[in-house]
Amino acid sequence: MKNSLIFLISSFLTFSGTLNAEINSEIAQYKSPEILARANINDGFNLPPMTFLSNTTPVINNQGDVAFKLMSIGGENQQGIWLKNSINPDGAIVYTAPDLRLITDPSLNDNSVVAFNLFDDGVTDGIFSYDGSTNQTTQVLKPTDNEISFYTYPQITTGGQIYFRGTNEENIRSFYQSDKKLNSVIKEGEYSFGQKTSYLFKPSINDLGELSFKRRIGDIGDWDESAADEILLLRPNGKKFDYLSIARDRDLDSNSPFLGFYNTTGISKNGMVTFTASLLDSRKAIVLWRDGVLYTLASEGDNNISEIEMFAPKINNQGIVLFRALDNKGSRGLYLANQKGIERIIGEGDEVMTDIGLGKILSNPNYPGFGGEVDINNHGEIVFYCLLVGAKDDKELGSAVYKISPENFPENNQ
Repeated sequence: MKNSLIFLISSFLTFSGTLNAEINSEIAQYKSPEILARANINDGFNLPPMTFLSNTTPVINNQGDVAFKLMSIGGENQQGIWLKNSINPDGAIVYTAPDLRLITDPSLNDNSVVAFNLFDDGVTDGIFSYDGSTNQTTQVLKPTDNEISFYTYPQITTGGQIYFRGTNEENIRSFYQSDKKLNSVIKEGEYSFGQKTSYLFKPSINDLGELSFKRRIGDIGDWDESAADEILLLRPNGKKFDYLSIARDRDLDSNSPFLGFYNTTGISKNGMVTFTASLLDSRKAIVLWRDGVLYTLASEGDNNISEIEMFAPKINNQGIVLFRALDNKGSRGLYLANQKGIERIIGEGDEVMTDIGLGKILSNPNYPGFGGEVDINNHGEIVFYCLLVGAKDDKELGSAVYKISPENFPENNQ
């Protein structure tokens, strides 16, 4: 009853237009993007030739360290991890996977420790961590140590805890916490946190050990879109978790302002949550949950946004949400939104400086210029992956990872 009440109050406040929470400051102006690495066939920047990226999802921590996955290295069919930190200020390939193994997109904590999973079709090697301060790789979890057949979405906190979604031999998914020993948080097919779960979508974790995620309600196998969905926030309380059902769709609550939710959420280090929802008129919207209240920050059809892309929105401690969207001309861009406004930061066709001169982000109606997810830290620094062409001749220049920093940024609420 308590959680339902929070949801109903949140819905009323959000969609009546009444905003009682603190309004954030204006979104900062941003500097020109800084290229971190470029991959190409015959040349590259901070990467060997014949090294490739593909829909890469870079991550950035609050120290400004950046990590991302390489699809292949130097013409060899091996994946790897690239890391830029205080020890490698220009960035370097710090880990190369064994033959016939793939790497998940990495997670990066504020101590420059990277977590990832090694796998291949039908095979998993468990979860590994790479310490950017000591240059040591450690196998954190082995498949032989438990009954998990597949590890997905490993995420590491600054305290060293690793959270992930594990799947057993019966194809049942659970969220796990690993801190010297393995603890199950929630499992499909079981009644927990107020409902029975039929499917668990990708979780987002913060340094407090809080989890936000979408779950589908019902028995095992009830995966049809007609099934009810909700967005949960779990907060650790000793060895257990307290929970809030922060948003429910119409299939679960007839008073809900949402038809449904897209699959991923974002969570800040101080416990705010963001997600993409489908409104009652079927438009997608970026929603912020803050202090028990829901706010619509951006929606299709407003602010020159024609389509919000189905990638996970990210949020920092200032309540600023980063997301990908298309404008009214069909051009993709990166947008920031908070309770006070929306700003397009950079987009397809924009000029950027490369290591070999002026270029621009690919703008092609048949192919996206951006790929993968984006990330933002508490200093407003953003990292993204894009495809590059020459500024004047549209010559292909490969793919790259960039960081873009604000001119001035409020440092409160770190």
